[in-house]
Formats: sequence, C-alpha cells, structure tokens
Amino acid sequence: MRWYEDKSAALDIEGFTALPADALAEQRSILSIGYTKSPIWLAFSLPASLFQAESRWLQLGPNFLDDVTLYYRPSAGGRAWSIHRWGDMWPDARGDIDYRFPVFELPPPSGAPGYDVVVRVRSTSAILLDGSLWAPQAFLKEAARETAFWSFYFGLAALSTALAVFMAFFLRRPLAWALCAFSLTYWLVACIQGYVDWLFGGRGLHLQHYLTGILTLLAYTSLLWVTTEALNLRERRPGLHRLMMAAIGLSLLLPLSIPLDFYDVAINIQGVLCISTALILAVGAWTIWHEEHDVMALVLGVMPILYVAAGLVALMSLFGWIPYDKHIYGIWQYVVMVNMLTVLGWAAYRIWYEAREMQEKRQLASELRLEREASFHQRQFIGMVSHEFRNPLAVITHAMENLQLPSVSEKQRRRRYQSIRRATHRLVQLTDNCLADSRLYADGLQLQIDTIDLLGVVRSAAEIVDGSADHRWRLTVQGLGVGEWTARRIPVLADAAMLRIAVSNVLDNAVKYSERGYVDIDVAFRNEFAVVGIRDRGPGIPKEDAALIFERHRRRRASPAAGHDPGGTGLGLYVARQIVQAHGGELVLVGSGPEGSYFELSVPQSGGGPVP
Repeated sequence: MRWYEDKSAALDIEGFTALPADALAEQRSILSIGYTKSPIWLAFSLPASLFQAESRWLQLGPNFLDDVTLYYRPSAGGRAWSIHRWGDMWPDARGDIDYRFPVFELPPPSGAPGYDVVVRVRSTSAILLDGSLWAPQAFLKEAARETAFWSFYFGLAALSTALAVFMAFFLRRPLAWALCAFSLTYWLVACIQGYVDWLFGGRGLHLQHYLTGILTLLAYTSLLWVTTEALNLRERRPGLHRLMMAAIGLSLLLPLSIPLDFYDVAINIQGVLCISTALILAVGAWTIWHEEHDVMALVLGVMPILYVAAGLVALMSLFGWIPYDKHIYGIWQYVVMVNMLTVLGWAAYRIWYEAREMQEKRQLASELRLEREASFHQRQFIGMVSHEFRNPLAVITHAMENLQLPSVSEKQRRRRYQSIRRATHRLVQLTDNCLADSRLYADGLQLQIDTIDLLGVVRSAAEIVDGSADHRWRLTVQGLGVGEWTARRIPVLADAAMLRIAVSNVLDNAVKYSERGYVDIDVAFRNEFAVVGIRDRGPGIPKEDAALIFERHRRRRASPAAGHDPGGTGLGLYVARQIVQAHGGELVLVGSGPEGSYFELSVPQSGGGPVP
C-alpha cells in the first residue's frame, strides 16, 4: 500500500488521487504509525484473481479508530467511488454485516482487473489499520471460532468480576474494592474487541469511544492499586505505600487529557509511570520475599512487570517499531485475566486466613471469658462450700463437747447423737455433690450401669429427709401404698451410687425449701421409663428462677415468707440433672405454686417393668 499524512487536513479523495507518486510512502505491512492528529490516506489494489467471480467480505479494524472512510471502485473505466464510513464516533451502522468489526461486501469486479481502494483514517487514538479479505464461508467459520474464544474469556471475566463485587460489598476490604476497579479492565478488552458498540449500540452516546480512552489510562492504575493492597504495603512498607498512592493519584488525573485534547501526551506520561512503578514494586516485593520468605509477595510483585511488558510490546507495535500482530493484543488481554485470577485467589486465601484468625481470636476471647466466669463461680463456690461444711462441723463439734459433760441425761445424749447423725448425713451429701461435680467438670461422668432396684435406691436416698426433725416422707407406687410393693422390685438400668445422689439431691432441695410437713415420693411407669415424682410443701419457685435452678452454682432465692436463707452450694439440682441425663433420662420441674413444687426424675426400666 501507499500512504500519505495530510497535515493540513484539507485533502479530499480527488486531491489525494492527484498527488504525485513520490509524495506517498510505501508500506508492505499493516499500517501502524502511532499517535497523530493528522488524517492518514492510504491506497492499495485488490486484483480480480482474489474474487474468483464471487463476492468477498472486507474486514477492517481496529475498533478504536474515530473516523474511517472507505472508497473503492473498479480499476478501469474511471467510475465513481463507492463510499462507506465507520468508526467509534460514526453515529450510523458500521459496515454491511452485523458484526463487531466493520465488514463490507465487495461484489466481483466484472470486466475490470480489480478494485482500487482508498482509506482515510483520523483518530485521537493510535493510527493502526488492519484489513483482511474473506470468502463468506471462511469468514463465518473464523468468526464462530473467535466468538467461542472470547465467550470463554468473558465468561471467566464475568465470574471473576462477580466474585470481586461480592467481596467488595459483603466483606468491605480495600483489596476487594481494588479488584472491583481492576475488573473494569475487562470493559477495555470488550471495547477493543468491538463488543460494547455491537451489543449496546453506539449511536449518539459514543460509549465505546470514551471508555476505550478512559480505561486505557486507568487500567494500569487499578492494577497498581490491586498489587499495593495485595502486598499489604500499608503495614509492610509505609513509605513505598505512600509513593504508590501518589502515583495512583497522578494517574487518576490522566483521563482529563481526553476533553483537553492531549491524549497522546497522557499516554507517554502513563508509560513513564508504568515502567517506573513496576520496577519499584518488583524491588519492594523482592525485599519482602527476602526478609519474610513470602513467595506470594514475589509473585504479586512480578505481575505489574508482566502487564507493563505486554503493554509495551503492544505499544511498540502501535508505533510501528515492531511488526504488528493481533496475537500481541491477545497476550496482553490474557495477562489481564491471569493478574485478576491470581489476585482473586490470593484475596480469597487471605480472607479465609484472616477469618480463621478472627475465629481463633473470638474463640480465645470466649474461652477467656468462660475462664473468668469459672474463676468467679469457683470463688463463690468455695465460699459457699466453706459455709455449708462449717455448719454441720460446728454441730458435730458442739454436740460432742456436750456429750462430754457429766450432767448430760440419756434423752439429751440421744438428741446429741441425732444431731451428729444429721450433720454427718449433710457432710456426706455435700461431699458426694462436690465429687460428682468435679467428675462432670473434668472429663464427663463415667457410670457403672447395672440392673438395680429403684425402690431400694429411693429408700436409701430418703434418709436425707429423716435427718430433719420437721419433715417426714411418704412413698407410693402409682398412687398405691408402698406396703403392697414390699415384696416386689422395680428394676432399672442405673449406677446405684450416682442415682442415689440424684434422688437425695432433689429430696434435700424439698427439705431445705419447706419449713415442715411431708415430702411425697411416687414411683410410676411411663414409656419404658420409671418416673420418680417428688412433691414438697414449700412456697413454690418464682417464675424468674424456674429456668435457672438447674444451672451450675445457681441457687433458688428464698421466699420472703420463709424468713431465712436455706443455704446450699447451687450444685444439688445441677448434679442431679446431669446424673439423670447421663442415664438417658430427664429431671424436670413439672409444676410449682404456693402449695409446693413437683419434680419428676426418670430412668430407663430393665426387663419391661416391676417383678415380684
């Protein structure tokens, strides 16, 4: 082809064709001369042998050219020129075929040796003209292949962009916002490939034209931000972070060159920024890797260099310093993809790692809180236990001192012995609860399950009631007097010692919270369980305490009518429930009111029910 730079911008088609041959430069490869504001005219011929008496489709590109006019006519006969216009500033349809690149249908040059073709190009972007002549079937085959290629590319782009947007809006991390900004580079790729105007239409808006310029200037800026955040320079290298932020701030001003009409200068400024910051980042990443042995830091530091290298090769082809090859742009566009996916993977790993650290911190804080609560309850417990043990020990000491007096009568002696017996039972009860609680708190309760007689366990546990001078107990089985069951057994699967502690704790609770009267015990059978019901004559349990009485170290508050604090360690009902649950049963408060409280304790039966 032969071409001419119209610096006066005054030539028309007739003026160009009238230029002498020595005024035109000869070009034997794709025209690529970099940035110039002057129109470029070029001429070439299409011989008839290329057509083989069939129509051919002429595809021209790239899409970022502002205004292109195509002239063609048969080589002989001096016929009028056929004229077509296109470009990303052209408001009407581009070409004869509905495609993302302009495609023009050329009929076979009947009776002529071929076509004379002239193209006028004017653009604020780099001047590059790539053309190819196709047989229609071959064009459709190639278009289908390229569509599949770019469908895969933009599918990955959509996925990575969706992930970036998700992380940005739900996690609100600076790195996620940087990834969102970098994902806009995919729109630059879509503009270069002509998808924006093809899919959304460019009439009047010139969306593709302005996006191409803006995103070309901001693509590296977003990558610089992504790399800065991914390397965590804010904490690792504060000075380098400030330098990168200054470079990013300067880059953000470059799109002003588009309305101010010095886009070519902005491209040169961006080139200097790209090369310098990429080298500085690479050195910074290397020092981080050298000091911290963080291989990923080195990988992330190399990414801007790869981007700049691919961009420089593309830029060199734009200026004609190296032969143009469309695959160069394909490499650059996939470098964008690789950078995006690499940082996405690293961001996902960092977020997972930080989430795990946060979970560990929360768990540690929770454990520390529980430890503090346990320490607090332990101090309370020690105080309560000391008080609870002191009372029966004081009773025993006082009774034994009285027994040594020579004037003690037999009646007084029996009363002292009964006091010692009740105090001893109380000490045994307290000791059993402390030991059971220690086993529960340490490594869980280990039971020695065997078939035992429930009535025998209940009678043994009821001795806790016998220790009170003001209380008596009554035992029934399914509402019948116990006399009818004296010759029978109620076999259950349980640990006799642990079950006795559980029953005696509930009975002790009934004694402590009722001033005097009977404690009723009834054994019933329900759904293969033996159920021990215990009813006291106390004032009832306040509603606000009903949900707390089974918790560890929690005590039921005394009723104002009682006039005294019944004491206790807050372990009785807690230990009882834990023991019963370990047997596969349950301890529940069935009802409570002014007439008293009613508890039910259930354990699995053995052998299907009572036996003679």
